[in-house]
Amino acid sequence: MTFSIGRYLVAGALLVSFGRLHAEDGAAISARLQSADATTALDDATLRPWHLKVSFQLFDAKGQPTEQGTLEEWWAGQDKDKRIFTSPSYTATEIQTKDGLYRSTGVGAAPEMLDTVREQVVHPMPSKDDEAGAKPELRQQNFGKVPLDCIMLSQPIKDAPFAPLGLFPTYCLDRDKDTLRASFDFGSLLIIRNSLGVFQTRTVATAITAKMNDVTVMSSHVEKLDTASLPDIDFMPATKLEKITNAVRVGSGVIAGQRLSSTPPHYPEGARARHATGTVVMRALISSDGHIYRLRLVSVPDPELAIAALAAVRQWTYKPYLLNGEPVTVDTTITVNFAISN
Repeated sequence: MTFSIGRYLVAGALLVSFGRLHAEDGAAISARLQSADATTALDDATLRPWHLKVSFQLFDAKGQPTEQGTLEEWWAGQDKDKRIFTSPSYTATEIQTKDGLYRSTGVGAAPEMLDTVREQVVHPMPSKDDEAGAKPELRQQNFGKVPLDCIMLSQPIKDAPFAPLGLFPTYCLDRDKDTLRASFDFGSLLIIRNSLGVFQTRTVATAITAKMNDVTVMSSHVEKLDTASLPDIDFMPATKLEKITNAVRVGSGVIAGQRLSSTPPHYPEGARARHATGTVVMRALISSDGHIYRLRLVSVPDPELAIAALAAVRQWTYKPYLLNGEPVTVDTTITVNFAISN
């Protein structure tokens, strides 16, 4: 089954225009998210071991094809998980064991788009971090001729009682059902689940398209998804893999001094006309190679300022942070200040 999503733009970002707010208590909305999670998650101990292969195509900021690659995964439990990413710009093997995560020596975490390729098949619903402190809001919205129920995990905004749908993680389900059809990631990334299939009672996105600022940046297709007999030896880390330590918490001032490149944020004309100012605070995970691979809003003074900050910071790079002489993944805070000069 396929469907298309119409074009909705707010300040150059993929934010959906306001739909009718559906009156439903938070507990019932959260229950729908949990139900959708239960019907989509493949990394579930109740499932039989499986083998997955996904092909993907990446595009540049103008929507032109750049490179192709594959993700292959063998899963037999939370502590028996092997993934191989293969592409011109990123190739790595990861193995999750009871002793921790191992990855190809000297290689950082998968870039955001490649992580999205996997996430949308294996576990597309929100993480515990996204749900923490969020207020789930349900709004009914038509995407073209397709009516959907969209649930946004909202965080408070100082001067905006209603955030545009899609500013925070948003999951759009078939109307009055729990089938995930699309999702938004902090205003700038829209995931469209173009076709669905069923595997071991779970609904799986077999083809997806990712758009950023209304431009296609990634497409993927499930080539293979089968149950498999996976012996323990398949999950033994080889000598060319190294154990990955947990992310190290580093203060924002320290990590700011590590920055190599920083695209300055564009001050949105609408925000400037409203004299909107303030500081956008984001939590970031920066890989051992200096690239941001996960970005989350923490504090938002204005929706348009938040989108502008996200768009800029996603492009920033850093010097690898060294701990005992070795590069490590960093968990930090990034702030972007917006002020109108006289």
